[in-house]
Amino acid sequence: MPSVTFQPSGLGIYVEAGETIAAAAERQGVQLRISCSNGVCQICRAERLTGSLRCRNDLAEAILEQHNQVLCCACEPTTDIELYMTDVHTRDHKPEVTLACQVPVVELLADNIYRVELLAPAGTQFDFWPGQYLLLHVHDEHGEAQQFPYSIASIPTSLSGQGDGRRLELHIAANSDTANAVVQQLQQAVVVKGTLPGGECLLTPEFIDQHRQQPLLMVAAGSGFSQIKALTEAALALNPEQEIHIYWSNRARIGFYLPELPRQWAHNFANVHYHPVIEQHADDWDGRAGWLYQVIHEDFDDLSQVQLFACGSPNMVYGTLDQLAPLGLTQANMHSDVFAYAPRD
Repeated sequence: MPSVTFQPSGLGIYVEAGETIAAAAERQGVQLRISCSNGVCQICRAERLTGSLRCRNDLAEAILEQHNQVLCCACEPTTDIELYMTDVHTRDHKPEVTLACQVPVVELLADNIYRVELLAPAGTQFDFWPGQYLLLHVHDEHGEAQQFPYSIASIPTSLSGQGDGRRLELHIAANSDTANAVVQQLQQAVVVKGTLPGGECLLTPEFIDQHRQQPLLMVAAGSGFSQIKALTEAALALNPEQEIHIYWSNRARIGFYLPELPRQWAHNFANVHYHPVIEQHADDWDGRAGWLYQVIHEDFDDLSQVQLFACGSPNMVYGTLDQLAPLGLTQANMHSDVFAYAPRD
């Protein structure tokens, strides 16, 4: 069964005998630029980098011979091939847009965490998957224009069934000069630009359907709870019976800036289990303490059949993966944006 790899995205598919590249891509959830099915429109042209193909008509044959380009809807690979084709995406891809948003709410929740509400322009809606992030267009402490990523703490209206799709929520930790500058600008701003969606650590209906029998482990450190909040709310909306374990770690009790929310989930759903953790025992804490991987290890002997979502620093994510690998945790069943923005060498 020949394989097709699309560059520069690196997405790959397998093509069965007698199947065109376009048909195989559709079957496997990869989106290509497609219009017709016989090569006439030529929208699906891709440059051949390696490999051999069989063409279904003279037009596709001529384009391949004269220009070394492939019509995906009219060609069948006979060997493994590599193509260069932009705008190739997975089925769950949502186009990136930049919106000028109002800032109706900037409020302190606890410690140094602010809840920020953005309102999309009239007639538009925020379109994203739970777990994705927004790039906020603001200035750093030196006045330089920057784009800072913040996890979207809310879920789309299509899942929540509430609102008109124009509002979303961010949780921003004002724990540095730059973060303080961002919060101050939001407090004073009438309008701020945001680009979304970004990130591949997300939850879709297809994912829940595929893994509805597996426990979901939602693992957060500090303000990483914002992403875990959205992922948990989405999972409960899509499958209220999904087994979910929420591990939220902070250095101290005050770091749990929404302390009642996960407790409420655990109260309302017998299948939701909440595990707050601080790094070291303290006089004002009677719960669990230690590193996240230690606490998870206390609860699980086998992690090969779970799906773990982790939101925190690269050290936290890779440390958790390495320490729990003997229990069957791999990068294949662990999901984190860290894998994209801080890949290992």
